[in-house]
Amino acid sequence: MRRAGTVILLLWGMGGALAQDTVSARLPRDLFIRMVLDHHPMARQAALRPELAEATVRSARGGFDPVATANYNAKEFKGTDYYDMLDVGLKVPTWFGVDLIGGLENNGGALLDPQATTPDDGLMKAGVEVPLGQGLLIDQRRATLRRAQAFQRALEGERQQMLNQLLLGALNDHTDWVAAFEALRVNEDALRAADVRFQAVKGSWIGGDRPAIDTLEAFLQLQDRRMRVEQVRLAYRNAGLRLSNHLWDAGHRPLELGPSTSPDSADLASPGAVVLGDGTLDSLILQHPMLAQVQARLDQLEIDRRLRSEFLKPELDVKYLWLGNAQAIQAEGGSTLLGDGHQLGVGFKMPLLLRRERGELSLARLRVTEAGLGLDRERLVIRNRIKERLNDIATLREQTDLGDRMVVNALRMLRGENQRFEAGESSLFLVNAREVTWLESRMRLVDLAARLRKAHFTLDHDAGTLWSAWR
Repeated sequence: MRRAGTVILLLWGMGGALAQDTVSARLPRDLFIRMVLDHHPMARQAALRPELAEATVRSARGGFDPVATANYNAKEFKGTDYYDMLDVGLKVPTWFGVDLIGGLENNGGALLDPQATTPDDGLMKAGVEVPLGQGLLIDQRRATLRRAQAFQRALEGERQQMLNQLLLGALNDHTDWVAAFEALRVNEDALRAADVRFQAVKGSWIGGDRPAIDTLEAFLQLQDRRMRVEQVRLAYRNAGLRLSNHLWDAGHRPLELGPSTSPDSADLASPGAVVLGDGTLDSLILQHPMLAQVQARLDQLEIDRRLRSEFLKPELDVKYLWLGNAQAIQAEGGSTLLGDGHQLGVGFKMPLLLRRERGELSLARLRVTEAGLGLDRERLVIRNRIKERLNDIATLREQTDLGDRMVVNALRMLRGENQRFEAGESSLFLVNAREVTWLESRMRLVDLAARLRKAHFTLDHDAGTLWSAWR
């Protein structure tokens, strides 16, 4: 169900007194943005990115989880106990590629393979398995974890970019809403002025001081003002509807501004001049969320390249186990724990031509080069885009200052023409012309102020910092 703008304030927790005051209800920019960040579906989607990243890293860390194993096999046939074999072990992978191994074997039986024979109390074993060739510097487990960590950085950049995009659209729509409200106020002022003039001219005509044609001209001006007010009021209502697209409550229900809800005119004001030095610009580019995503992708490709390089090495795995009689656990004499013997294993494997490995390595290097070129291109695009926004702001600031002076001068001209009209030295046509100039200059100033305010938001968005201003 759609809710009124006053209910919006109540649901968000501004207090019952403000919510019940339907005449003076306001929706300032800070409150509006806080509602967007708290309840908008896109903001909630962005909030899921850290959880998704954490789950991905947690899954990758599973490659280093200790693994416990247990195998039991027994065979008995026609009264003969062929074998009874128990093998319990624990394998602990480490970050350095070395696997720690421990376990217990207890085998017996009339037809047991001699090499599987163990002491009556069982055989304890503990040792390590080390890859001295392929897998020494990096292996699939470490590569998976590092790719997951790079993916985590990419998701953080994606979260920031999503908030940047959401806030830019919301702030631009809110600025349009405020500008439409100001334009409505300007036209309502002009309508009241036209009505006062019509009544004055009508009174002068009744008194015989003015011709009837002046009354008709003043009435036509009044009608034109009324038409303009209706057009601007329509634009204001439509701007409110567009603003409502960003408003949701805590229950995932869309909200709608009520007719009594109005903006704060101060939200149309813009900050002063913006100056970014080369150091500041480089820092903004370095921390840009879009570039963070590209850099994370490049990091993943670099990890894949390192892994492919590792595949050019031969597989040389060494396994060494210390062996001991399990009787030593019972603290009885005659046997030492892990001191009675050892077990050694060496494995070697290497393709002779390495055509597949060299081909995959070449592909990985090309992907890294391609991603690096893309990163350089994105850096340049973002740098120039920020400079464009700075140029826009500087020009709009000059135009806004000029427009403000034009409003002042147009008002002076209107007042002077009114004085001449009252003294009988001017005509109603000239007064209306001066008023139209004054009205158009005010409307132009509102438009310039809105464009300047939106240009600041666009600058923060293109610099990747819009989201951080509303954390």
